[in-house]
Amino acid sequence: MHIKSNQENLVYLSSTFSKLLKRRFGKGPETCTVIFKGDRYYVYMRNFITPAEEVLIKQEKLELAIHFRSSIINAVTEEYLPEVSKVLGISFDYFFHDWNYDKNTGIFLLDNSQSDHKENIDYSFESNLFALIENVGSSYYKKPESLKIVKFTQNICAVESKEVLLPLERLVYEKGNVELLLHQAYEIKKGYWRNKGQFEGLFNRLIEDMFIMWDYKNNRNYLVFIFNKLYTMK
Repeated sequence: MHIKSNQENLVYLSSTFSKLLKRRFGKGPETCTVIFKGDRYYVYMRNFITPAEEVLIKQEKLELAIHFRSSIINAVTEEYLPEVSKVLGISFDYFFHDWNYDKNTGIFLLDNSQSDHKENIDYSFESNLFALIENVGSSYYKKPESLKIVKFTQNICAVESKEVLLPLERLVYEKGNVELLLHQAYEIKKGYWRNKGQFEGLFNRLIEDMFIMWDYKNNRNYLVFIFNKLYTMK
């Protein structure tokens, strides 16, 4: 009997996710890249926008497009999660997603709440990165009580920030005013995009994409950088 390698498992899971999206949306992403390490499972997608979403975006109804996609992603996740857990032998407690409609890219994350994985990063670099994240973010949201690099490769860097919500924001979430939070999250991400050059200088990498996934229930977020294959020139 052929025992699948880890890479074969990831290819299978990527294909399965694409097929589920196509079945639910009527259109799957053009590419679907899976990254797995440290009990966190990432899927990066390109060219995902459906004709229905294109209409909503042209009519400047971005929030409706986000609600539409979120509802279907929730249904896809219910079906996909058991398969991922079975193949990888790990249970996942939370899932998050974020979409850049202007770039036609998206990210999906499965998280195990028991994971304490932390990347072994040079202390000086880590301190500079955290300081820059806090400096940029301070204009938009509460200073995090803690930051942790949970994923760092030549392709991706993911940073978890905890205790990021002000009391008023927690109240807004508890009252179910999701539209207000979506608008705020969009503005925060735009702020990070405006400072992309500073992050590229620190990473010495060209940044191809950025995402922020919010876990309002547990008062945290994930800031994810996707790198271009090219390095910057210093």
